[in-house]
Amino acid sequence: MMDIIDRDFAREVLKCDIPVFTCFTTRWCRSCYPTCLFANGLVKEYEGYVKFVRVDIEESPEIVERYNIMVVPTILLFQNSQLVKKLIGFQEIRSLRALLNSATGESGRLPSARLEVNEARE
Repeated sequence: MMDIIDRDFAREVLKCDIPVFTCFTTRWCRSCYPTCLFANGLVKEYEGYVKFVRVDIEESPEIVERYNIMVVPTILLFQNSQLVKKLIGFQEIRSLRALLNSATGESGRLPSARLEVNEARE
């Protein structure tokens, strides 16, 4: 997961050709750690489908103000330069995967997404 700050945001998020999973966090946030850990685990799985970036709210006040980030962790999903989804607070891996699958339209082709569906049926 790439760390970005205000000056990188337009280039790394808004001008990206694939969906961008943007995790807003900070060093002192205890509930951010598991959400970011889950997200880090998904980076390789969604490589080429989704770009993952992390924004420290204390280092990027312009982005925080622009997108009204009041709680961390907050996850913003961008697609075609537009904000398409906002998740606030701790997120389990299933909700993160569902978010990513809906953005990519790849739920039937990504291996772990199929595995999760098959596990749910058992």
